[in-house]
Amino acid sequence: FPSHDIGQAKRSQVPQLAKYFHVDEDELLILWLADRILDAVEGEGEIKFKAIEVAKCELARTDL
Repeated sequence: FPSHDIGQAKRSQVPQLAKYFHVDEDELLILWLADRILDAVEGEGEIKFKAIEVAKCELARTDL
């Protein structure tokens, strides 16, 4: 999905932004977090896909 460039906002601002823009807070939080992840892997080439896959596997393992 395209970046919504909300990663610059602080997490504590997400509920306020959701209320202001009349959007679902959870949906906006998902976009905010995804934007931060994309910023973190920017410029890493093909290895970023493997890193995200490893992170997904780790999340699945620890969230049981």
